Amino acid sequence: MTPRRTRIRRPYLALLCAIGFTPCAGCDSKHPATSPVVGKVSWRGKPVENATVTFSRGSKDIAKGEVAIGTTDAEGNFSLMTHFAGQESANGAVPGDYEVTVSKQVPPPGVTAEQYRAMVEAANKIGESGAMVPAGKRPPLLVELFPAHYSAAGKSRLKAAVPSAGSPDANFALE
Repeated sequence: MTPRRTRIRRPYLALLCAIGFTPCAGCDSKHPATSPVVGKVSWRGKPVENATVTFSRGSKDIAKGEVAIGTTDAEGNFSLMTHFAGQESANGAVPGDYEVTVSKQVPPPGVTAEQYRAMVEAANKIGESGAMVPAGKRPPLLVELFPAHYSAAGKSRLKAAVPSAGSPDANFALE
């Protein structure tokens, strides 16, 4: 009897699974549709690594998909991701017109990236012990590499339009 019972359960289990997952087929429809956006950032002719590319529009309401963010790789390439309220996100950006900012934080003049990393590691070790990091041991604040007309929201001259079909060539050659 056990084999017969197993045969009966499997079709019901399959039917229950199909019915149970059907309502989830349109779960993503509560957010606006996105289109893929990829591009490249260069500064004075050279690719920029670890820059943050932000597309924003309207009230910059994340829940409405009005902000999309990407980070450049070693060749300056990026792809955007739209983050909605909570933990939800989608590849690309919601179609529309955007202000674009490109930002990269670097150590201040006179401090190399390696020196800065060493300062941060030393401060982290002090902090991990539960002690306060003395003012003289804190790393200096990072500075913006790009001028405000590329990096500052509300001041950037960079613009982009994301069509419904996506924008495979959102390239920004900064000078």
